[in-house]
Amino acid sequence: MTYVWIFAVVVLLIVFVYRQSSGYNIVEYELTTSKDIPGPIRFVMLSDLHDTDVTHDDNKGLIEALEALSPDFVILAGDVITSYVNPSRDHHVSRDFLSSLASRFEVYYGYGNHEERYRKDDEEYPGRFAEFESFVKGLGIHVLSDDHIHLSDKNISIYGFDIPLEYYKRFRRGGIAGGMITDKLGALLPERYNILIAHDPDFFDEYVSYGADLVLSGHLHGGMIVLPGIGGIISPQLQLFPKYDFGVFCKEDTTMIVSRGIGWHSIPLRIFNKAEIVTVTIGGQTEKKQEGI
Repeated sequence: MTYVWIFAVVVLLIVFVYRQSSGYNIVEYELTTSKDIPGPIRFVMLSDLHDTDVTHDDNKGLIEALEALSPDFVILAGDVITSYVNPSRDHHVSRDFLSSLASRFEVYYGYGNHEERYRKDDEEYPGRFAEFESFVKGLGIHVLSDDHIHLSDKNISIYGFDIPLEYYKRFRRGGIAGGMITDKLGALLPERYNILIAHDPDFFDEYVSYGADLVLSGHLHGGMIVLPGIGGIISPQLQLFPKYDFGVFCKEDTTMIVSRGIGWHSIPLRIFNKAEIVTVTIGGQTEKKQEGI
């Protein structure tokens, strides 16, 4: 009889973990600004796809969900690919998803640590990252690699900051070298609403000093396992209870939104920590809504 109970508990545990680690939430943030933008602007932010077929149908369900949200544009906040799990490095899941995405939306893509690692790995895989990047740009996706674009009709500028790979090292402490963001991206124009794609949220103080109105980050996957009332347990740098695990953080005139990510790599485990599609509306009343899928 004891073995029956043990078996039942194990089965229930497996079902619980599977249900927790499957599906996604749609999380909506509504932000206000005193800057002159033409009415509410709504966009979707995705981070950390990691070559994942999120909806187990070649991501058709994910594309349909995005279409239903009808965003003005889509921002990819890093780690669309995984740089070391798939030895063939063909990234067919990401390629197919990006093709479908670009055929429907205006897309702005900022790089994360996996894109940076893949780019640095050119000696082992010569030309592969350059070929991937060329493919992405050929779709009409705006790659913001230490670059920016100004949406003149919206008075919004979007910046993509490539955080150097050494800043992603495990157990690393300390901030980004002074002035690095300005050196890479140039100074912000304060009359514009400035969005900064910066994959790692740990450097929030530096993003505040730079003067961004809105920072979009991911990287931490929400801490993988979330303790209700406490937060995410561990970061990819093996830091326990990361400060900026997920959600909204505000300091001075800067707001940072940290996504839990939409995909995974290595271990597909999430407890009390659903993957998410983030939608942001600029110009409405400040609040947060969440809908489970």
